Parts: sequence; structure tokens; C-alpha cells
Amino acid sequence: MIAHLRSIIFSLLFFFGIEGIISFALLGEKIGIAIIVALLVVSVFSGYNVGKKIIYTFLPLAISASSLSLLYFIDDLGERQIFGGFVSILFYMVLLGIKRICKNSFDMTARSFFSATLIATVFLFYAAIYGFYINFDISLWIFILVHFIFVTMVTFVSLRAYSSDTQRVLLYSVIIGFAMIQLVWMANFWPFGYLTMATISLMFYYVLWDLVQMVFLDTLSKKRIIITIIYCVVLSLTVLLTTQWLLVG
Repeated sequence: MIAHLRSIIFSLLFFFGIEGIISFALLGEKIGIAIIVALLVVSVFSGYNVGKKIIYTFLPLAISASSLSLLYFIDDLGERQIFGGFVSILFYMVLLGIKRICKNSFDMTARSFFSATLIATVFLFYAAIYGFYINFDISLWIFILVHFIFVTMVTFVSLRAYSSDTQRVLLYSVIIGFAMIQLVWMANFWPFGYLTMATISLMFYYVLWDLVQMVFLDTLSKKRIIITIIYCVVLSLTVLLTTQWLLVG
């Protein structure tokens, strides 16, 4: 109950911090920067306070950094406030997922809840990083490096719920990280907006993560592999056929 209350308090602090950033123009630059720093500190502290391990600071910090980045691409004040409410709820769910997975890492419900918040966090990151890469002059190697570090770290944090073998978890995390940067390199030539790129990347990441998850749970089979791949292909085609292509003449 106390841990649950702490999650609510930290989430409220996060919400007020996001709302403060939304009012950045009214508060002034110095106050805005101070709020950003405070928000990042709260994110790190909340993850450690709830999870009792350094690795659990990564997801709350990733949500904060990604949310702050995405606010740059939202112009309408009302949409910003809606987005602030959404990421605050996600922040709370991440803390709750961390609490539940720490309490009982073998609880399948806790794993599912934690995995769902993980996927949402990954999407926020993808949307933010693709948004900056497409709209600003950022070197491809920096983009790939940041992507690799994030994917490896977030995968490592999530797979720790399935195994206490650190070396094995790290190995699979690095493999997924390298696999995803291949996709990132190819995505450099795709004529899509950042949200479409984020959606496609998320689907491919989920497929890889789900396959590795099945390896750790010892439930991997040819049938499940085929179903997962078909699922990914169908969703990818749906996104590609319904999105606007940014053709450059």
C-alpha cells in the first residue's frame, strides 16, 4: 500500500512537472530549465525508490526524456495538455509495473503489465528520436548509437524479469540492439513521417522481444514464430498502405 502511494505521489510530481514545462513560455527560460532538471531527478529517484535497483531508474527516465522531446513537436496547447495527462498515466503505470515485478517476478500478470508499459515507453522513445532525426540535422551515427544504447538497456531491464542470469540477459539484449540498428539504418531511406517510422520500428522490436521472451520462458516453437512473423507483416503492411508517403522529387 505504501509503495502504491509512493507511485501515485511520484506520478503527480511528474504530472505537475510536465504541466510546468507546457507553461514554459509563461514561466521563463530559467524556471523552465529548473523544472526540466527537477523532472529528470524525480524520474530517477522514483524508479530507484520503487524498484530498489538502479536498473529500474531507466524506464521512468526514458519516459521523461521522450515526453519532453515530443512536446517540442506539439504546437496546440490543448493537445499538449492531453499528452501531458497521457504520459503521466503511463509514468504511474510504469512505476506500478516495477513495483509488481519486484514483488513477484514470476507473476505472469505482473510480467504482462510490465511488458505493456515497456512497449508504450519504447514507442515514446521511437517517436521522439525519429522526430528529431527527421526534423534536425543529426548525424546518422549519433542516431544509431543512441538507438542502440536505449534498445539494449530497455531490453535488459525487461528481460531481468524472466531470468537472473545477467550475462544471458545482456547477450540477448545486445543481439536485439544490433538487430534494431540494422532496421534503423534501412529506415534512414524510408519516405515516412516520424510517427509512422516509430510504429514500424516498434512492431519489429516487439517481434524480436517476444521471440526472446519465449526463449526465456521455454515456450518457443515453430508455430509461435510463424504466427508472430505473420502478425508483424500484416500490421506493417497495414501501416504502410494507410500512411502518407513523403516522396521527394
